[in-house]
Amino acid sequence: MYLPKRTEHQKIDRLYDRNEVGQGFDLNKKFKPPVVYILNHEKFRKSPDKNRVGSSKDVEALCNTFNNLNCRVKVISNPELSDVKKKLKEWSEKQFTQEAGFVLCILSHGFLKETILACDDKEYNLDDDVLFPLFRNPTLSGKPKILIVQACKGKFRADAKKMNNEPYIKCYSTSEGYVSYRNEAKGSIFIQTLCEIMDQYGHKKDFQTIFKYVKAEVQRRSIQKGAKQIPSDESQNFDAPFYFGNYVQNA
Repeated sequence: MYLPKRTEHQKIDRLYDRNEVGQGFDLNKKFKPPVVYILNHEKFRKSPDKNRVGSSKDVEALCNTFNNLNCRVKVISNPELSDVKKKLKEWSEKQFTQEAGFVLCILSHGFLKETILACDDKEYNLDDDVLFPLFRNPTLSGKPKILIVQACKGKFRADAKKMNNEPYIKCYSTSEGYVSYRNEAKGSIFIQTLCEIMDQYGHKKDFQTIFKYVKAEVQRRSIQKGAKQIPSDESQNFDAPFYFGNYVQNA
């Protein structure tokens, strides 16, 4: 269900009229918009051949999109493993009592078992090193935790025994075993498409529906370029629609 033409967008708008802003997660509208952090792994000091040229374009697009939704956006540039762990410890203890949720965008290289490459060539795990510390923060309990991951993806199945009942969604730029394309001048197809569709629908449609649009549109655009990239997602207790638009006015 990709949306290459405005007429198709209008058809989808009519289809989802019943899901407009006002419904969704059982969160009081007094909350502020979710806080957004961006881990931009762009320059690898020990291995310059791994530098992710064009990642700054993705950072720029993400900042513009989430600023337009009145989210507080913080960028952590070129973090090494110690920086990532320090930040996660900080976020696991930080007070997010006023925010409706937590968004973390991770831009880097990805490998098997959901590992991400930090800028000192050391790896960290999306569950053990990212999600689980966030689960421990009582001020985020019951609130959506959204991970947006621009990286290649290997095969991995989460260990259900380690998971608790916290709502989360992991949005991957691609599916298992596939690469994730990035243009050095324009940024990655995934992040740029995500931001374009969020810009159009972020105020009025739920995030889950928006991500369905993103998956279809990234697939369409990648096939047009002679490649194939299909974003994927994994979630738990993230069934009720979540609207960024519900909290814009509270910033």
